[in-house]
Amino acid sequence: MASPIATPTRQDGAELFGSFHLGDTELVLPVTAVQEVVNYPSVVTQVPLAPSYLLGLFNLRGRLIPIVHLGQLLQLPDHGAREASKIAIVEFRQGRIGLLFDATGEILRIQPEQRVTFNDSEGASMIGGALKLDGGNRILQILNVDALRRLHDMPVPKVDAQAHEPAARRSALGQRRQGVSFRVSDTRLALPMGAIHEIIRVPELLKSVLASDLCLGMLNLRGNTVPVVDFARFLGLPCTASTTACIGDFEDARRIVVIRQQEMDFGLLVDDVESIVGYRDEELLAIPSFNADRPQLFTGCISREGAPDIILINESALLSDATVADLTQGHRELYAIESVADRGQGKRRRGVRETYVTFKLDQLMGMRIDQLREVIDFPPDVMQPPGAPDYVRGILNLRRKLVTIIDLRALYGMKGYADLQGAKVLVVENGEEKFGLIVDAIENIVTIDAGDKIGVPGVLRNQLDLALRNDMREVVELPDQRTLLLLDAAPLKERLGSQMVH
Repeated sequence: MASPIATPTRQDGAELFGSFHLGDTELVLPVTAVQEVVNYPSVVTQVPLAPSYLLGLFNLRGRLIPIVHLGQLLQLPDHGAREASKIAIVEFRQGRIGLLFDATGEILRIQPEQRVTFNDSEGASMIGGALKLDGGNRILQILNVDALRRLHDMPVPKVDAQAHEPAARRSALGQRRQGVSFRVSDTRLALPMGAIHEIIRVPELLKSVLASDLCLGMLNLRGNTVPVVDFARFLGLPCTASTTACIGDFEDARRIVVIRQQEMDFGLLVDDVESIVGYRDEELLAIPSFNADRPQLFTGCISREGAPDIILINESALLSDATVADLTQGHRELYAIESVADRGQGKRRRGVRETYVTFKLDQLMGMRIDQLREVIDFPPDVMQPPGAPDYVRGILNLRRKLVTIIDLRALYGMKGYADLQGAKVLVVENGEEKFGLIVDAIENIVTIDAGDKIGVPGVLRNQLDLALRNDMREVVELPDQRTLLLLDAAPLKERLGSQMVH
């Protein structure tokens, strides 16, 4: 894939240039400026709030490279096709960027008299000179890479501090963290688990005097006023869904991610919540910065082979953003008195709040989020150990740790899967041992009051499989009037561990 560029040797003052094609235009770069040339990557990660000429980022041997659309900067026609395009990797501010071209040309040895340098006192022109070939019948423009530095919001690449260390060594350096991943337009993002207060379905929003294209309205969450931000618009991404929804519309995949800021909640409307991801700070790939005047909104990128890149949001930068601060402060000043009055109308005092990941396993079930390590897609390449029980689907090597994949339907005597496409795996730990619990789908993340939990009625318990009866002893009624069955991972993990399934 890569075409390394050799360091030229000068003879008689000659200099080597590489030529590239952009439509009908042929440009050249000094060979010394080009590190290598690669094919257009199959996976390009879109970056929110990036300038229009940045096509995205791609992972080149553990480093994120910004792709700059030169044709747009030079106001050349865009043919749109990318499959055959090439990217020239050039050094830029102690980092690297990729310049998009339609095709590579040839290596040219140029004598000093064949080169013309344009007078540009500030060096701001994208074209720094020209080459006169074939007696002046062929003119090639010299691209001025230094001029890119003066463009507004040109990405500043960051070098990963541990990029030179083996991945296995880096993964063992720090504490493993958890985040909740979600989709906004076609971009995958995540927030650290601790930043999220809860995640709810999209209700019918209340009107707010501060409503705008960015603030869709507000909702009343157990007496708290929550302004709701259209996160796609906030990030400058295309909006892919209607911003209205009806209560009880269970087909609507959109969710509101509720974040608490100084006793004032605000919500982010996202297209759907996808999973729980585990990561270490040392594993994150550095993301280029775009605007030196605002805090870096993104901590890094979770990049794994065979999976979409996930951009991790910097919680502190999001909370300190001027727009978010104005919205939360404005709603606090306008609606706080009403909220305080509501809370004083004889409502019972709330107890301990618990957060659950909800999922489908024939019915709606939930597991405490602190019992989970992460959630992954069902892997197609599990190893099937001989003689394993029928509820063991196989063993997965997950980042150098063996995980026993457990079919909860088989374990609990439910109807088996006809197709595991779309199924999710809840990864839990039992000491040094890891289990992956197959469920139909992840639905939501909810926060409940511990005092609202009730024991499973005897009539229902008698209808449950004995194993499920031991693992599910409580239920809770959700605000949308659905009943959530609470699955306790503790007795399940203890039972699986004692049976020595592998």
